[in-house]
Amino acid sequence: MNLETTNKNFTKAIIAISAIVMVIIVVLCCAFAYKQNKANDPNKSTLVRGASRNIKIAFRFKDDNDTHLEAGKKYGIMPVATRDDLDKIIGQLEKIESSSTFKIDSLTHSVPYLTPSAKDLLNIIGTNFQAKLKQKGLAQYRFLVTSLLRTNDDVNRLLQVNRNAVKQSSHLYGTTFDISYTRFEKVDSQPDFTGEVADHKVLVNILGETLKELRDANRCYVKYERGQPCYHITTRL
Repeated sequence: MNLETTNKNFTKAIIAISAIVMVIIVVLCCAFAYKQNKANDPNKSTLVRGASRNIKIAFRFKDDNDTHLEAGKKYGIMPVATRDDLDKIIGQLEKIESSSTFKIDSLTHSVPYLTPSAKDLLNIIGTNFQAKLKQKGLAQYRFLVTSLLRTNDDVNRLLQVNRNAVKQSSHLYGTTFDISYTRFEKVDSQPDFTGEVADHKVLVNILGETLKELRDANRCYVKYERGQPCYHITTRL
């Protein structure tokens, strides 16, 4: 191999190495910029997890399924067989979307609809929960809603994967929703929330306190679920 060929190969190698280095630099810069943007994102969130043992005995509500079912039949819609049938009763329902006070979790066996009264109850819980956070000098958190309206088909599918599911469910009537007590989300989107970070034990007991006040005021029934870690809540209006 002559000197000219050697120089050409060397030049090609230098170019290739330079190109690889440039690609690496670009990738690292993009990753850093993304990280910085996430850090400065006003809507960023952090999930706060915990266990059921963090809940005080006073907040382990025991309104049984029959109680919820009776309220559902009294205040709710007529159940529908499948999701294709929702068009028949959609005028009796309100669509539920995530807000600054609660987040709709990924729904697999329910759809984001409730009766107007149940929607009002959910909004009241969210508002009261965050009001208590402010009173206690805590930062902004929202709870996760894990289940809402179910069709008969949804219930039948759920029975196959969840041993706590029941055939006669108040979720069929649009009066009931579930709130997780193991997960909360810290949201830095409102400048007036400048309080301290809270751990799961504090958050779940503030949620329990919020629910107890509404339950004592005869606004809702609440059941503390163990296997599926959530509060099962039904409106009484």
